[in-house]
Amino acid sequence: MLPRSRGAGTRRRFLHHRETAYAGLGAAVDALRCRRSLRRCDPEMPRRGRKGYGETLSPRELEVARLAAQNLTNREIGERLFLSPRTVEIHVGRALRKLGLPSRTVLTEDLLRDATGEGSKTA
Repeated sequence: MLPRSRGAGTRRRFLHHRETAYAGLGAAVDALRCRRSLRRCDPEMPRRGRKGYGETLSPRELEVARLAAQNLTNREIGERLFLSPRTVEIHVGRALRKLGLPSRTVLTEDLLRDATGEGSKTA
């Protein structure tokens, strides 16, 4: 492997060349190892999978939190959204963590509106 003392550009070129060579030889494990090293060298390198929402609520977390704010149980929320109670529990937990709340008893519609930056909706 290339010593770390060389420049980042040289290391990226070396790893990219190796990754291409390994892939061409059908050495998938070695090519994957090079891609992982490339990601460590270059955080801008595109990654597979969906992008995360960071510290903002995902659309599903928001939907679950709104129903939890109406004092519905995990089972009732799951039945409405076709989710298991365990999945609902995970979404509620993540939403509470992101909102900085200790429990779902303090979760309200007004708090969700403030946290997501939505104005009041009047019909």
